[in-house]
Amino acid sequence: MKVKKAVIPAAGFGTRMLPITSVVPKELLPVCGRPVIQHVVQEAVSAGIKEVILVLSEGKEAVADYFRPNKKLADQLLKTGKHAELQQLERIWDMVKVTVVYQEEQLGLGHAVLCAKDAIGNEPFAVLLGDCIIQTDDCESFTKQLVKAFSFFERSVVGVEPVEECMIHRYGIFEGREFEDGIYTGSRVIEKPDQNETNSNLAFCARYIFTPEIFTFLENTKRGVGNEIQLTDAMNALLQTNGLNAWELKGERFDVGDPKGLLYANLSLTDMNCG
Repeated sequence: MKVKKAVIPAAGFGTRMLPITSVVPKELLPVCGRPVIQHVVQEAVSAGIKEVILVLSEGKEAVADYFRPNKKLADQLLKTGKHAELQQLERIWDMVKVTVVYQEEQLGLGHAVLCAKDAIGNEPFAVLLGDCIIQTDDCESFTKQLVKAFSFFERSVVGVEPVEECMIHRYGIFEGREFEDGIYTGSRVIEKPDQNETNSNLAFCARYIFTPEIFTFLENTKRGVGNEIQLTDAMNALLQTNGLNAWELKGERFDVGDPKGLLYANLSLTDMNCG
């Protein structure tokens, strides 16, 4: 089955970016003159995604509004002869179908994905975290690579990247066997383990392709680390039943959810001609 839909969790309060995020969603903060969410949605579109499901919380409607036509603004630009600016906006408005669902409580990433169940239906889908921009070493976006891998393996596949041992406790970790360069078959996933709890340094890197069975496992997942419904716990159950592959990132992931990360992304991606 083709992957035509993507879930972008964007309900968080952006506390690492306060005070600006008290009025501006972190997903709308700029990287190379474009809001973070545009970079993420463009990556999804490059992989053939036709519909993006934004998981928002109340008060963050501006994230979705960015992709919706603004007739008053369009009329003003047309009236004042600013055709280039209008064309730029129309390209954004026509980029992809956007659907909004709400996460009423902040109960973790797994819960955010589960909120999109009805919008996804019974088909495979991508998940792209809304506060990470990924630059690959080649011309294909990382999500496009994962979609191709999913089509080949015909089972869920997740993006991973190696991290330093001292950073393992900050990430969900994928354990498994490498059967081809940068391609792994999973044996276990674990959320934010201590170094002595795992022999793997492969961290999840904000991009996933799931079969719809993940929703069943999410519905049966009890609250875990941080008293939240952890996506990794559901992934572990999925792995044991249906199998799970991992695809290693050849490139760089930019965490733009904190001030230093946002600054670094702006400086780095400017040097790369904004990706």
